[in-house]
Amino acid sequence: MQNIPPQVQAMLGQFEGYQQQLQLVVQQKGKVQAELTEAKKALEEIEKLPDDAVIYKTVGTLIVKTEKEKAVQELKEKVETLEVRLNALERQEKKLNEKLKELTAQIQSALRQPVAG
Repeated sequence: MQNIPPQVQAMLGQFEGYQQQLQLVVQQKGKVQAELTEAKKALEEIEKLPDDAVIYKTVGTLIVKTEKEKAVQELKEKVETLEVRLNALERQEKKLNEKLKELTAQIQSALRQPVAG
């Protein structure tokens, strides 16, 4: 790193920061996608049940009885919330990828320039 100009070193530090942010976003996105798949599958199964079916849900460490209509509504809200969150994470991932691409070009350009001195 001693032969690399301070400006490029700063850009490399920024690049590493963006990479770390991107890794976190990708991890969060994976978790949200898994939760979304699970919620959609649960909703699909509950909707197949008769209206008077006995349904239980977990609340913390408890399992409580609930009505089908209420369970369906809660799952629909959860799916909607997760979809919004997933879209936000996808936008964030796209922005970070664009920043990384832009920064890569800047670093490459700076390294091609002759060193003064």
